[in-house]
Amino acid sequence: MSVTAQARAVPFRLRSRQALGMAAAALAAGALAVWLPLVGLGLAILAACGALLMRVPMPRLGRAAVVVTAVAAILGPNLALPNAPWLFAFRILIVMLGLGALGYLLLDGRLTIPAGLPLPGALLGLWFLWTALSIGWADDLAAAARWTLFMGMMGGLALGMAMACRTPRRARMLLWTLGATFGFALAVAFMELVLHIRLPTSALLGRPSDVAFGATSLFGNQNNFATYLTLTLPYFLALVVVFKDVRLRAIGIAGSVASLVALLFTGSKANLVAGGLVLLGLLVTLGFDRSRRRQFGLALAMAGLAVALVVPSVLGSGLIPLPQRAVTKFSFSILSEQVAAQQGSGAVRSSLLGDGLNLVGETGGLGVGAGNAETHVRALADFPGVGNLHDWWLEVLVNGGLIGLAIYVAFYLTLLRGQMRVARRSPDPLARYLGLAGSLALFGFVFGSLGPSTAIHFAPMWITFGLGMLTLVLARRAAAQAEPAP
Repeated sequence: MSVTAQARAVPFRLRSRQALGMAAAALAAGALAVWLPLVGLGLAILAACGALLMRVPMPRLGRAAVVVTAVAAILGPNLALPNAPWLFAFRILIVMLGLGALGYLLLDGRLTIPAGLPLPGALLGLWFLWTALSIGWADDLAAAARWTLFMGMMGGLALGMAMACRTPRRARMLLWTLGATFGFALAVAFMELVLHIRLPTSALLGRPSDVAFGATSLFGNQNNFATYLTLTLPYFLALVVVFKDVRLRAIGIAGSVASLVALLFTGSKANLVAGGLVLLGLLVTLGFDRSRRRQFGLALAMAGLAVALVVPSVLGSGLIPLPQRAVTKFSFSILSEQVAAQQGSGAVRSSLLGDGLNLVGETGGLGVGAGNAETHVRALADFPGVGNLHDWWLEVLVNGGLIGLAIYVAFYLTLLRGQMRVARRSPDPLARYLGLAGSLALFGFVFGSLGPSTAIHFAPMWITFGLGMLTLVLARRAAAQAEPAP
């Protein structure tokens, strides 16, 4: 047989094997459907999906899987199996994605590390390595392994976003997909506020509306949802000041207003401050750049609109009629009184800060090991009643010690500084947009990270990190294309 004939025979044999496999799956589905209709139907659907996916090249399938996994990460436990609430779509997809990448490499596939990713990627890997090493001195090995596993899954998602969506077209598809997901999350939030219908995962489900006034959306509690809002808000604000397209600006204004309104119904003081930092950072960034006077004017108008919308409402007399309980939650004077009187949430947070720092001191700065902060806090003689530190910076410090915190800060500042430079210098409008929005998101997250009880599995944070690394990749790509040929 000639070489050409052999080459033609290989696809034929592959198609024959695929046809036999599909026929076997169809027979198995039909047999199961006689006794278990739902199982048979599920197997048939899986077989049909497998038939379609067999024709898709592995790299293309992997890129699509990364985007789908990012969406599933935001939806979280809302996509869980009814009888197994811990097994939700994201965890299944991230494991499949990791196994797929491993199989692709074993089959002699190639993963190219794009320019701009090595430094933040190396710091993220070093942070994970130190976290894994800290399991060795952790008291609660199960908690340490669980925390490290979460970090590996979420960090892998962030890196996957930067690698899979490294062209402008793919980056735009990712942004539109994440934007649609955010729109769905907002719709769920306003459904809660207007119709008083909550998802089964909401911590406020079943509680009276006069007590549980807030919006939780897809995240179970108000603080997590508020952090998601302030991490996304910069991406709407940047649409208004970077692009001249009227449609994009309309989306930016509508998204910003809707985000701020939803934020008011969370009662999160930390994220109220984070939103203020985002607006302040926007004004400072554009105000000191003489070439952006017009953009500064737009930013000033957006900031004025935000202040007019938020401040009077927080004081109880604005356009958005907040319930008195929400107005009370936004009161910083009450917080300071709680700290002074050692009562309420202010006292608990103050106690957690002191306890966390004491734990770091007791370990000589080494930390208690990944995921063991809560274990040690609960074991305290004067347990404050809450195990989670409710401070992501403090959690990183207590778990990983001074070395873990230093690596995280280096990673954080690398993304922040890199995106600020891209926002000022990149010739690519998309990269400038992402640089401005991403740097503002990280700037606000300095305070916004105080909202969630823990952020190790908080998808919006890791997606923000992924977008930050993607920004650096796109900027280096645009710079390389702008260089004159030798």
